[in-house]
Amino acid sequence: MAASSAFMRLACGLFVVQFLLPSAWASDHPLSAIDWLSNSVAPPQAEPAQNDVTPLAALPSEIAVLPLDGNTPDGVGLQPAAQLGLASGLWGRSSAADLARAVSTLPDGSNAPPVLNRFLRDVLIGQFDPPIDAAIDDRFFLARIDRLLSMGHLQEADEIIRRAGPEESRRFRRAFDIALLTGTETEACRIIENAPDISPTYPARIFCLARLGNWDVAALTLGNAEALGILTPEEEELLLHFLDPELFEGDPLPAPPRLPSPLQFRLFEAVGERIPTEQLPVAFAVADLSSTTGWKARLRAAERLAAASALPISRLLEVYAEGKPAASGGIWERVSAIGSLMAALESEDGDLVSSALAPAWQAAIAGGYEKAFAKWLAARLEGLDLSDSAMRIAFEIALLAEDAVLAEHFAGDRIESQFLLAIAKGLRGALPGPNMLAQAVVRGLAAHGPSPAYRVLIEGDRGGEALFRALLQLMDGAAGNPHATQQSLMLLRTLGLEPLARQVAIELVLEHGKA
Repeated sequence: MAASSAFMRLACGLFVVQFLLPSAWASDHPLSAIDWLSNSVAPPQAEPAQNDVTPLAALPSEIAVLPLDGNTPDGVGLQPAAQLGLASGLWGRSSAADLARAVSTLPDGSNAPPVLNRFLRDVLIGQFDPPIDAAIDDRFFLARIDRLLSMGHLQEADEIIRRAGPEESRRFRRAFDIALLTGTETEACRIIENAPDISPTYPARIFCLARLGNWDVAALTLGNAEALGILTPEEEELLLHFLDPELFEGDPLPAPPRLPSPLQFRLFEAVGERIPTEQLPVAFAVADLSSTTGWKARLRAAERLAAASALPISRLLEVYAEGKPAASGGIWERVSAIGSLMAALESEDGDLVSSALAPAWQAAIAGGYEKAFAKWLAARLEGLDLSDSAMRIAFEIALLAEDAVLAEHFAGDRIESQFLLAIAKGLRGALPGPNMLAQAVVRGLAAHGPSPAYRVLIEGDRGGEALFRALLQLMDGAAGNPHATQQSLMLLRTLGLEPLARQVAIELVLEHGKA
């Protein structure tokens, strides 16, 4: 069916009112490091070209005059830097562009020690002194938000945007997508209605007009967009079905994109063709936590978010307990194994717990949320008389839970366990590293000061860039590059992050460095 005739059918099916349509909104190209943001606002009319890298020599001097009124977005955070063990002036003389680039080049974290993903989230939501040029460049702020979104931390990203003020186009673009994924789009649509400077694109305006009950105006807006040739045929067809699904019932829908934006995701959902979230970025999993979603989809969404530390483990366990496994294998096997352990823990019977612990721990590893599960489980194992095999698992759980006292209780006399326990307790001296990675870890935890690879950055007051470079090394192939691992652990300790360095070392050896 031609788009023009489809629109005529829609226009005839709705009550038409006189309405002065605003001028056309330009199509928005992605402005962030993530490529699934909705095309919801037009780009700024004139945005000065900026170099990707600001040379150190070109940075403002110590007496440069900038508007330091405390209102720059990069001054916003959810927890003080000191709470992380870092100085508030961590960004030092680094430019916003350099810091943004450093964040955008970090790997996705799927192969990283779990503690590093949690630490990175804490750094991104931390409250630090803004970069030296933050008053004229917000790229680092946007990079922080984009990374939080890619990690599934929608609540934290939303709160930071709220504190910074969402009524700015690029910040609102991200707030709008958070609202779409969390089901709070009505508030975001009211911002569009009351803040014309945001300049919404046609798809976003049409969606919001309909969401606020202005269906007739939404239809006229769609007609205007059609006349101007702004929308693609797929966008037109999808919006036509959205505005009147009964009128277009039986007409084919466009094929869903491989990587939909949150707005496309919600539009397909509204016309009854919900796109599965399993293969989408983890942020989309938030949409599957709704009680209207099937239990299996909700289970997998909860697992993915718990693995990303974006959902409390207690909430995952609540979803697990909502029903009985409907089949065997896969996620149902994990539900059954975790359920059996929960029942054993309630009995406080060491034999029952010993029997249930291994399957449940393997389920947590398979689901990717073993770090969060370990923190929940460790205290519940304390005082139980476990079998030898269960004690070995309990030792690993205590280490991941960062509980050295409990780990010592379960360590036994195994050489590998004593090696890891010594790291957890912060012991110095010659530790028997069983392989190259373990030996590199020992050297990294014993050396003083930054290595030459990081010294230039530290001496140039660019500690934040050095930190992100160390995270890059540790999150991407640390097991295959012991020398870089040693240098990165030295850097963490130089910045005062001794406990983090030790925990990273433990998790690396647990995952990759066993003899």
